[in-house]
Amino acid sequence: MIRNRVWISTAFIFCALQSVQSTVNVTNAAVIHVADDPTRNLSKAERKKISFEVWVNSPTAKYVKKVESHNNCKSTGGKGKYQGTWQVSAGFWQSYGGLKYASKASKATCNEQDLVAYKGWLARGWSPWPPAKNFKP
Repeated sequence: MIRNRVWISTAFIFCALQSVQSTVNVTNAAVIHVADDPTRNLSKAERKKISFEVWVNSPTAKYVKKVESHNNCKSTGGKGKYQGTWQVSAGFWQSYGGLKYASKASKATCNEQDLVAYKGWLARGWSPWPPAKNFKP
């Protein structure tokens, strides 16, 4: 009788593990399909073909904003050296037209910060944001 219980328990555990493994494989496939990101690994010429709307809604852009500032437009980091949603330096802000909106990124609207970051991305890709390098969409 005990031997039958062990066999039934072992069979149940095996079936449960098989079910979990199948679920994980389906989930992983779905994640890969949903997370396609057209903003990755592009030349400067290819980046110019990506619209602002596509870029700002890309998985990488959303990830960078979350990691850099928790999507907080008023965020200040690095003892004041980095500002806004994208945590850009004063030099970046000035170089990509931010001064037409505000004296520093954290004083501009979220949309204005996105526009300046987009101009920086067009010129330099994701290199100004180190977290983007290790992000795997």
